[in-house]
Amino acid sequence: MRGPGEARLVASGALLQWVAQGSGLLALLIIVTLLARQLTISELGAYGLVASLSGYLLVIRNSVASAAVRAMAGAEERGERDGVFVVARRLYALVGFATGLLIALVAVILAATVLDGALASDARTGGVGLGALTAVGIWASVNLDRLRAERLFVRAAGTEIVAVAINLAMMVTLIVAGADLALIIALSGALPLLSGSICAVLVHRYGLAARGGRGDDRRHRAAIVPTAGWLFVIELSNLFMYASGRIVLGAVKSPRAVGLYEGPVRAHNLLYALGGALAVPTVPTASRYVATGDDRRLHELAVRGSRYTLALFVPLCVTLMVLAEPIIRVWLGARYTDGATALTILVSYWLLYGALIVTPGFLVGAGKARIAGQTLACAAALNLLLAVILTPQLGVEGPAVATTAALVAAFPFLLSAGLRAAAVLWTDLVRRALAPAYVLGGLLALLLVAIRFGLDPETLPPVALVSVAGVALYWAAYYAFVLDSDERALVTGMARRRR
Repeated sequence: MRGPGEARLVASGALLQWVAQGSGLLALLIIVTLLARQLTISELGAYGLVASLSGYLLVIRNSVASAAVRAMAGAEERGERDGVFVVARRLYALVGFATGLLIALVAVILAATVLDGALASDARTGGVGLGALTAVGIWASVNLDRLRAERLFVRAAGTEIVAVAINLAMMVTLIVAGADLALIIALSGALPLLSGSICAVLVHRYGLAARGGRGDDRRHRAAIVPTAGWLFVIELSNLFMYASGRIVLGAVKSPRAVGLYEGPVRAHNLLYALGGALAVPTVPTASRYVATGDDRRLHELAVRGSRYTLALFVPLCVTLMVLAEPIIRVWLGARYTDGATALTILVSYWLLYGALIVTPGFLVGAGKARIAGQTLACAAALNLLLAVILTPQLGVEGPAVATTAALVAAFPFLLSAGLRAAAVLWTDLVRRALAPAYVLGGLLALLLVAIRFGLDPETLPPVALVSVAGVALYWAAYYAFVLDSDERALVTGMARRRR
């Protein structure tokens, strides 16, 4: 990524998107914490089963969204991007209806097969409302993706942060006021509608609200649909890997087991959402480099991007793995600590998948959506098989082991595809990205293990202090001993701009 302007654009876009995703996850953690303190474990399990559908069943929307962003960003002329946007709006409306209907149907099925009594009634009513709200939200979210395709990353992330704040205030008010569980489930999917509505104002303000006829619909659909097909496979695979754990636990164990798994899943989703945030600047940027034949920048995006993303993910993974039990205790309470081992297992694979070069966002932007889709589909099938086999014996740890084992098996294939797409040598990736991140990660793990078993922090202040200080120490060491002078100048320059 030659040139400070281009590097700053991509880095600032990724940083602000991480902040947006982080704020969303923090809001979710606050909501789940409040619910865990007020609901029974079974009620929290019912909430997790149904409310999570608004995230896990966005498979069609996410596939069309990434394909649409890729198509718009790859079009060099403004008029061509406008044409793709017009077609995308129609596709989003269709996708919204299909997704909302699917969420409602799945919620009704879960209520009839997994839950009973008042829990089943709340799940059924809340799920139907959640489906309706999600349908409208998906249609509105096309405006957010229009800003991303124009590489207005900071504006797009800013609107998401505002929407998260509004959504958090609304949910906290409902929980504190003792609102019905059905209403809380239904309104848990309001975030896409909030952010999409705010982005619609910006789209009109920047003159991006294109209106066009249907003359070029076929050509613009052809630029979206083929890639969207493989992205749909990727998203569907993620659905099986991340949602099937709850369903299998609920089927072979009990709602209480689902409730115990809720903590590990929510903490794991911190890393999952950060990984998803990488796709926001990566898909349009890699697509632009491929369209213009800029192989050098694509190469640097893969290597330097992996270098920086591993520096972000590794300390978070290590901290969650070593301090899993005290983190869950001070967060949800001692009755949820049986899920600590599952948390350690579930987040461990992100030590590998923290590298940008293996993310679906990079592979899709570089034109390798088919390979990513095929590989993750095989991983999803293996994950489901392992979950069905292991969960009856291992309980809460079963889905965690299944997910981690399947994705570790898929990693070499995704890595090979990324190396070929960006013409990166394995030795170059190891030297510049993997080795520095893992060496410092090993040192952090030793330090946290010593603190964990020596001082045994059990209350919120010491656990929070150790967690934050460990991650901060890692990043400070990475800045001082790993980054070169140009990279440190980029970091300080971005910090000054943000202030």
